[in-house]
Amino acid sequence: MLYANPEYQRGKVWKPAQKKRLVDSVLRGYPIPLIYLHHISKEVDGARREDFEVIDGQQRINALHEFKEGAFKLFDPVVDEEEAQFPSFITQQPCEWGGKLFEELSPALQTQMLKTELSVMLIQTDAPNEARDLFIRLQAGMPLNSQEKRDAWPGYFTDFVLKVAGKPEITKYPGHAFFNVVMKAKEQDRGEFRQLAAQMIMLYLARRQSGRLCEIGGMRSILFTTRIWTLIRAR
Repeated sequence: MLYANPEYQRGKVWKPAQKKRLVDSVLRGYPIPLIYLHHISKEVDGARREDFEVIDGQQRINALHEFKEGAFKLFDPVVDEEEAQFPSFITQQPCEWGGKLFEELSPALQTQMLKTELSVMLIQTDAPNEARDLFIRLQAGMPLNSQEKRDAWPGYFTDFVLKVAGKPEITKYPGHAFFNVVMKAKEQDRGEFRQLAAQMIMLYLARRQSGRLCEIGGMRSILFTTRIWTLIRAR
């Protein structure tokens, strides 16, 4: 009854890491985005058939099903730190399900996962083009850029970058005089200045910790520098 229309739907495109993070989110009690289903009801020779065509949520449904069937183990936040790329506060918490298959979870965790309620939006229309139009609109959301990911990253490093480079829409982040006065920062420049500030801080911390400079692009660099920041603060 539940299927993806291959005429306009992609196949299974999620990588293993994406699937593992989704299941990890479910076990942490994080809310999962809406799943959109097109309810199709047909009657043929007096028999009624009910189907649900997946408009949005195919990758999430597949990931949950595959984990239940034993297709992959979950991330261990510590052992798989490089690949998982969890923030430091996650790696410091106990993780009962880390590195385990579904069948290796405790009965309580298995029950928790199987009883997790997913929010579903049922679309009822006899016009298939409306379902396809909705699919296109749902896929049109803009992904976060590097600066937006950095602003959202938890921990001391993000907070320090915001304080130094500034974020005018938040009063507690006015920015350092270097950016406000010397660089004459305008509101539309703040994203680029936060990137510059993050890169400068990353180079400084890497040199201080290891004696070498580091690569300054991408989320892996943010994770690396967050670890260094945590180590330095711990001292």
